[in-house]
Amino acid sequence: MSSTSVEDRYDVIIVGAGLAGCAAAQALARADPQHRRSILVVDLHRGVSPRFSGEFIHPRGAEVLDELGFYGRLISAGAVDVDGFVVMENAEHDAPVVLDYAAIPGERSRGISVHHKTLVRVLRRTICEREQVTLREGWRVTDLLRQGAGQSTGQSTGQSSGAITGVVLRDREGVEHRVSCDLVIGADGKASSVRKLAGIPDRRETLGFTAGIEVTDARLSQPLHANVILGGPGPMLCYPITRGAEGLSFRLTFDLPHALPAKGRELSDYLIDAFVPYLPGPLADQVAAALAERRGQLELAPTFNLPAPPATAPGLALVGDAAGCSHPITASGMTMGLLDAKYLAREARRRAGARVGTPWLDDRSLRRYRLEHDRYVPTRQALADSIFEAFRGEGEGARGIRRALFSYWRSGERQRVRSLALLACAERRPRIFLAEYLKTAHHVLHSSLAPRHASHYPVSDRLRQVHGAVGLAGTKVGVVAQVAWSQLRVF
Repeated sequence: MSSTSVEDRYDVIIVGAGLAGCAAAQALARADPQHRRSILVVDLHRGVSPRFSGEFIHPRGAEVLDELGFYGRLISAGAVDVDGFVVMENAEHDAPVVLDYAAIPGERSRGISVHHKTLVRVLRRTICEREQVTLREGWRVTDLLRQGAGQSTGQSTGQSSGAITGVVLRDREGVEHRVSCDLVIGADGKASSVRKLAGIPDRRETLGFTAGIEVTDARLSQPLHANVILGGPGPMLCYPITRGAEGLSFRLTFDLPHALPAKGRELSDYLIDAFVPYLPGPLADQVAAALAERRGQLELAPTFNLPAPPATAPGLALVGDAAGCSHPITASGMTMGLLDAKYLAREARRRAGARVGTPWLDDRSLRRYRLEHDRYVPTRQALADSIFEAFRGEGEGARGIRRALFSYWRSGERQRVRSLALLACAERRPRIFLAEYLKTAHHVLHSSLAPRHASHYPVSDRLRQVHGAVGLAGTKVGVVAQVAWSQLRVF
C-alpha cells in the first residue's frame, strides 16, 4: 500500500505514535496470534516531535517494554538501565536519601531511561515490522465518526452521544479520508485532539514549564539514579539518557513557573543565578558552563495537571497522557502509559477468537480496561501532586511536609521502600498511599513541635507550619478517599 493511502476500515485506529500509542499497537498485534486484525496508527508529526518529553521509566514499565520486544532494542540504541532515585534536600550539607528499586520485594531491580527521540524512533521501527500494523506519519485527525449514517462529531463541547465508529483524517497533501473502525484509541498526549473531539471536557491546568539541557558525564555520586535536587526556586531532576562510546549523556531539568522569570538568552542567565548554586559543587560547574555555551538554546516543555478523565466511551479508549497526567517530578507518566497498553491488550487477548466482523474489544472489554486503569492512575496523580507541592515548597504547609517527608524517609528502610513502591507504580492500592500520607502528616506535627527544633524555629513559625501542613494534608486525604470510593462504583 502507498504511504499516502489507507484502507476504508480497520479493527483499531490509534491516534498518536509516541510511547503509549506504539506500545498499544505492539501489544494489540501480539494479542492477535492468527493475524486476523488490522491496526492503523497515525501521528501528526513527520518523524519525532521536536519537543523533548518523557524519558525515565520505572521497573514496571521496563518489564512491559521487555514483554513487547522493545527493551533489548532500546538498550542497543543507547538506553540506560537505572537504579532508582536520589533526593537531595540540601546538596552541600545533608546526606541524600537513596531510594533503590532493588529494595522493592518481588519487583524488577532496574528501570530504563532513554533519550525521547531515540525511544520513539525505535518503537516506530519495531511496530512497522508487524503485519497487522500500518503507520502513517504527518496525518492529522480532524473529526470522529459517530454511529448513525456516518455522522461526524463536530467541535462539540459537551460529551456527544452515539458510539464512535471511525475518524476523519487529513493526509500530508491535505486530502481527507473517512476511515471506519470498531475502536479508536486516543494516545495523542496531554492536549489530546481525540479527547476534545469526543466531547470529553478538558480540565487541564497549566502548572508551568520544564527547561531541559543535556550534560555529558554529569558529576554525580549516584549517576545511575534519577537525582532530585531541591533548594532552588523549583525542583531539578538529573538522570542519564544515553550510553555512548564517550560515556553517559544526562538530562538536567529545571522546574519553572507559568509566568517565566526570563526568556530567550536571559533565561540561561536566570538559571545560572537562581538554580545552579543549589547543585552539588562539581555538577554546578559543569552546568554553569553548559548553560553559558547554550544561551537561547534551552529546550522548553509545558507542564500540566490533567485529572484523569473517563478513560473509555463507546468505541473509544484513552491511554497514556491523554487519559490523565501530572507534574513529571515522579516520572510515572510513561510507566502508566505502558500499563495502559498492557491491560488493553489483555482484554484483546481474551477476545482473540471473536468472529471477524464483530468488535475485537467490545463494551465489556472496555469496562474491564477502565476499571483496571482507574486502580492505578488516580492514585499516581494524587502522589505526584503531593510530592510536587512538597518539593516546590511554596507555603508553610508544603515546607513542613517536605521536612517531614525527609524525616520519614530517614527513619527506616521500610519507609523508603513503601514510598518508592508507590512512586514506581509497584503499589497501586489507594489505601496504602493514604496510610503513607497520614504517616507523613504525623511526622509534620512531630517534627514541627519537637523541642529539638526550638532553637531554629520560633514557636509562632512552627505553629504556622503545622496549620498549613494539616490543611494541605487534609486536602490530599480527601482526594485519595475519592479515588478509593471511585474504585467501588459499578459501571
